[in-house]
Formats: sequence, C-alpha cells, structure tokens
Amino acid sequence: MSCVWITRSEPGAGRLERALNEAGFQSVNAPVLTTEVVRGIAPSEEFDVTVFLSEHAVKYAIEGKWRSGGPVVAIGPTTAEALRSVGLQPVQAGQASSEGVFELFEQQYSKVDSALIVAGADGREDLAKWLTDKAVRVRTWITYRRVLLRPVVDIGACDVVVVSSAEALSRIAELCFECANFDGGQLSVLVPSDRVAEVAASLGFRRIFNCDGADPQAVVATLIDQAL
Repeated sequence: MSCVWITRSEPGAGRLERALNEAGFQSVNAPVLTTEVVRGIAPSEEFDVTVFLSEHAVKYAIEGKWRSGGPVVAIGPTTAEALRSVGLQPVQAGQASSEGVFELFEQQYSKVDSALIVAGADGREDLAKWLTDKAVRVRTWITYRRVLLRPVVDIGACDVVVVSSAEALSRIAELCFECANFDGGQLSVLVPSDRVAEVAASLGFRRIFNCDGADPQAVVATLIDQAL
C-alpha cells in the first residue's frame, strides 16, 4: 500500500489520517497549513442567505457570536457537518466548490436580495463577484487566515501527497523541489478540483489526480480507483 502525505490543516488532517489507516494505507500527518482567528465583530445586519466556505469559517463565526437569521449554505459535506454540530440544518451544494454554490443559488435562491459569505482571508472571490453581477447585495466576513507551516517530512518515503487547496501547493512544491533529485513525477498528487489541478501542473507536478472533493471518502476512493 502507498504511503500518503497528509498536508491539510487540523481537524481535517486527523479525520483523513483515520480514514486512510482504516483503508489500509500508511500515512504521514504533516500539515503545511494552520489557521488563526481574524478578530472582528459579526455583521449585525440580516441577510437572506449565509454561505460558509469551510468548516474553519463555521468555527470562527460561532466563536465570533454569529447568529443565524435565515437559510444557511455549506460548500461541502465537512462544512455541512460542522453546521449541523451547532444545531443548524444547512443546504449543501451539489459540488463542493464556489461553482457548486453559485449553481445552488441559481436553482434555489435566484430571487434573494442579499447574501453573507463567511470565509478565510485571501480565498477565491469568484462567488462574491458572480452574486454581485446578479444584483445580490454581498458582504464577505473574513473570520480567519491561513498560516503556512514548514513541517519536517521525509518526502522520499511518500508515494502520494493529498492537497486541500491551491495555497497549500506553494509550500508543498517548495518542500518537494528543494530536495535533491526530486522529480515532478515522483509523487502522485491528489487535488480537490480542476482549478487546483491546474495549479499543481503549473508548479511542475506531473502525476495529478482530481478527487472531486477534499473529504476523506473522496480521497480514499481515488486512491483505490487509481490503484495508487
């Protein structure tokens, strides 16, 4: 079985580690990202819909005394579970991406006038732009920022690296290509979307597999389907 390098932040790293171990894979839990809170006051105005773009956004919003005032949308299953854990019943996008959330708006919330997007700093702004273009009043509430880490990991002992975001790829590429004799085809790179796959290719990785999601089930299924 392959040895899989887990690079995502906690608590997702621990969940993925458990899923990999249960499926018989060896793993190295060495995140290249962590998160820290961005201090701020929860928006006081009401919005027709609130969108959470990560489980971290949920955590820090609840800590920031946010209160639900209408429908709540989760970008993916992990975010949805985080919302359910605090007593909310989120609507989940069919595709765990900004594109998936926008499609959900087109299908279910085409007549809303306002939306609150809860996210991390320096993330994609596509959703806000798309909704604004549809004449939706949008506010983005930044509740946390990502901080790059420099873990000590034996990259040569790993066969696969699981990437959670384009931002994480910058550190992963740095750690990989500074190793003597590292080749871009040496590691199989598992990514959550086509967009992140494009970033991986631009950084010199050649064995790239799209899991169509970042949850443990999608990662394990890809490892098994691709016989990695």
